[in-house]
Amino acid sequence: MNNMFSPDSGAAKAPELIPNGTLSWAIITIQAARQSGTTGGTYYPVTLTLVENGYEGRKVFDMLPDINDERNNPKWREMGKSSITRIFESAGVFNPLKPETYSAFAGKETLALMNAMDGLRVAIKIKIEASKDPAYADKNKVGEWLSPNPKSAGSRDYNALTGGQQASNQARSQAFAPQAPAPVVGQGPGWIVKGPSNNPF
Repeated sequence: MNNMFSPDSGAAKAPELIPNGTLSWAIITIQAARQSGTTGGTYYPVTLTLVENGYEGRKVFDMLPDINDERNNPKWREMGKSSITRIFESAGVFNPLKPETYSAFAGKETLALMNAMDGLRVAIKIKIEASKDPAYADKNKVGEWLSPNPKSAGSRDYNALTGGQQASNQARSQAFAPQAPAPVVGQGPGWIVKGPSNNPF
């Protein structure tokens, strides 16, 4: 008589990974600040919910450092500045044709930047990150934050995502229409209310 039960009955199966190099638009959600268990530096977990390419609703995760927290590695802080710049360019908050737009957050704390990013629609290139621990599976992460800025590494992929240079120019003209002022810390939907936690990376 065959046994209909086994330890694997009803076991959850991890969804297939999104292919390496996939380009997509996504909605960015900034989670509450956390602190590194090794350095004590503050960082922000990021969730990106895909909105197209047959992967609607799938989520990709990343993290951004507090670029003003000197406990964070200087190289990571510099990478964080670049990522934040690309995010705001992708969403149309920064306009490469109007350098003055890049001073919108001058003198602001990192939390104000995170609040302004929360809920934006951004373009990303997805990668597969191999797990260093055999107990954990490989996972999808942000491989590149895409931007219409021709000086950025992701501009070619941004153009590909938007359907070529003509479509890119149209999208750029729409993206760089006058934007509403960035939300003040503590105002608006989705603003981050929690302080840093002691969770490690």
